[in-house]
Amino acid sequence: MDVIKWLLEDDTPGVAFLARRCLLGEDPQSRKMKSLRRRCNEYAPTARMLKRTNSAITAGDYKKYTGAYWTFLILCELHADGRDKNIQKLAEHVLSTQLRSGGFSATGKPSLEIVCLTANMLRAAVHFGYGEDERVLRGYRRLVERILPHGGVPCVILDHVLLTSCKMTLPQTLRCLAAAPDGVSKRDLKKTRDLLIKQLLAARVYRYVRPDAKLYHVSVKKRPAGMKVREFKAKWLAKHEYKETEMEAKPGWLRFGFPRSYNPDMLEAMLALTELGLKHKRVLDDSLDHIERKRTKDGLWELEDSLNGKMQANIGQVGRPSKWITLRAIWVLKHFGRMKV
Repeated sequence: MDVIKWLLEDDTPGVAFLARRCLLGEDPQSRKMKSLRRRCNEYAPTARMLKRTNSAITAGDYKKYTGAYWTFLILCELHADGRDKNIQKLAEHVLSTQLRSGGFSATGKPSLEIVCLTANMLRAAVHFGYGEDERVLRGYRRLVERILPHGGVPCVILDHVLLTSCKMTLPQTLRCLAAAPDGVSKRDLKKTRDLLIKQLLAARVYRYVRPDAKLYHVSVKKRPAGMKVREFKAKWLAKHEYKETEMEAKPGWLRFGFPRSYNPDMLEAMLALTELGLKHKRVLDDSLDHIERKRTKDGLWELEDSLNGKMQANIGQVGRPSKWITLRAIWVLKHFGRMKV
């Protein structure tokens, strides 16, 4: 089967555009590519979501998986064209909910500001043409402010898990940094990128679950009366030490899905490194092998995990070949020298 020809078919303009740009190296400013770009919003799931942007806004910003934030991100993942008036309305609404600090919160309260949400909203805003907007630039500065002093990605759930910084959000945050517009300190961006790349590589991309994680969750429920979770966690970490090489795989990261949200997978993590232009390192070979093993006899990749039935529109079918996942897999394998196109 000619997989590239399949990706270039007319039924999924967003995939066709990205395949031409990222796999075949075509100029996105050519007349042909500009025409294809305008057609991205004709893709059935995209068109359906665009008609429902008003309901997304009124549903509640963080309502899973139909609220304004989720719809904004998913339209970005579908490579929708930001010149559409519905997207512009949605973008202005999303940016109007931004905290004074520059971040985004699931509830609008600063105490629940979430780094991965901020990263996803900023990347979508840049994609839709808001890269020069001061609100977006302020958001990028806020990411740096939160990540560098913490030595990683902070998260409100860290008190309840054995991590000292969030690993699950590394792919989204790195993809956001890869899309960073001019106007943000290049020095600060580089320091932040380097820190998070180092952490992702230390986890061998998808191996960051401690061997004692299940035992910890059982034990924390039986902690002495009056002892706070944070205190119990600190004592646990002091008594139980593991090397990075002893960490276990995050099971969900082995199943490829599209679109992703706050819960990524190995393929999206490798896509983030690809978008950043990272050169091949041996520590990535395990992940690259896994991606190759997922390839079907026809040279395609299937949708294994899905948000269908939860979003404003269904995208693909579980157990069937996915153009979006196949595009990502080939893009990653090509970048790291595992496939010629």
